[in-house]
Amino acid sequence: MQEFLQTEIGGNEARQWLLALGCMAGGFLGGKLCSLILSGIVKQVCSKTKHPLDDRILLTAKRPLTWMVTLGGIAYGLSLLELRETPRLWVDRIVASLSIVILSWGAARLVDTLICGAVPVKDADPRMNKATDLQPLLRKFSKTLIGVIAGVLILRTLGYNVSALMAGLGLGGAALALASKDTLSNCFGSITVFVDRPFSLNDRIKIAGHEGVITEMGLRTSRLRTLENRTVIIPNSIFASSPIENITAAPNIQVTHTLAVKTSSGREKIEQALVLLREIGSTVEGTGGNPAAGLVSIGGNTCQIQFIFYIAKDADYLATVTGVHLAVLRRFEEAEIGLA
Repeated sequence: MQEFLQTEIGGNEARQWLLALGCMAGGFLGGKLCSLILSGIVKQVCSKTKHPLDDRILLTAKRPLTWMVTLGGIAYGLSLLELRETPRLWVDRIVASLSIVILSWGAARLVDTLICGAVPVKDADPRMNKATDLQPLLRKFSKTLIGVIAGVLILRTLGYNVSALMAGLGLGGAALALASKDTLSNCFGSITVFVDRPFSLNDRIKIAGHEGVITEMGLRTSRLRTLENRTVIIPNSIFASSPIENITAAPNIQVTHTLAVKTSSGREKIEQALVLLREIGSTVEGTGGNPAAGLVSIGGNTCQIQFIFYIAKDADYLATVTGVHLAVLRRFEEAEIGLA
């Protein structure tokens, strides 16, 4: 037996090969054990917490950690073998490259899990949707960024001149960035909306001469449905460079009308008209705020009354305006106040 263990095979004794194979097998067993620990004991601990994010992080980290333990056993087993300089160099490079791949894979999975837990996804029901659909954008961007970083580290580990490669890519990237300037500005515009939150989906806004409801927001463009039920496609870069008026965020909507009352109605009737308008602006269903009415001009045949009332945030705009107008006609008719 002693003679067999000292037998030289491929530049190493049989004893060294057995130890190396044992360490590699131990790496596989250690990976399985790590997976069982994370799936069993740690999972039971995390299941007692209220927030499900820690469970997701655990499931995300299980496979990368298992592979890292396995790779550690294989790497230690290979280190026990006596190899020539060139094979040893490439073995170390390959092990380091595989470590980078596993770590970047785990980092990408972890960041993806955090984004899914922190960034709301676009709801299938537009009536319930109050968030921009930027979750896919952030997930793709994070994976791409981590992949690029991992690729650069692997090339450097394998002995390539990364500086010269990056210099060449820099020239090409500058040309590409110049050619796709508008696309990049639109992408950054969508990120600006996500970070600043000037509005949400289904909000009514005014921007760049358009007024309507935001129905969809993508990576490059957004869609706004106007009050005439037409769809306007707006580049996202406009959101970063133009003032945005969020009508939905306001507590109410102001409506201003000018009524012409016949001068022949007399001063008392005109005073009564002002009282009635203030009362109507605060009692009709759907109104809110403090209405106002004032005599703004006097003519030979008519007097101009400016009437200001407010529509509550959640009220039906058209139904409320109609209710106010009908109330004005009815109350003026009862009071025998003539409109010109």
